[in-house]
Amino acid sequence: MRQRLYIVGYDISDPKRQALLRYNVKSYSATGQKSAYECMLSLDSKQQLTEFALSKVDSGDAFFIIETVRTYWSQVTKGNLSKPENTATGHFYIG
Repeated sequence: MRQRLYIVGYDISDPKRQALLRYNVKSYSATGQKSAYECMLSLDSKQQLTEFALSKVDSGDAFFIIETVRTYWSQVTKGNLSKPENTATGHFYIG
């Protein structure tokens, strides 16, 4: 199944829930630090991660976000040499 690059970020106030979510996100992560990670996700893995995160996010938490990353190079490979469009496409937000 085709995978896409996403930025996954969160701000969870409870240390135990934060640690559980961090451990789960890191299992998909290519790189990252603190509470923001680059993850290669298929649609299925994105759905699984979203469902898991929803089970850990509380109304008192600041946010959880999964945002598609579109880069200049992904557009060049499609033959579009113009400047990148808005890079924030298709995201999920609680906050």
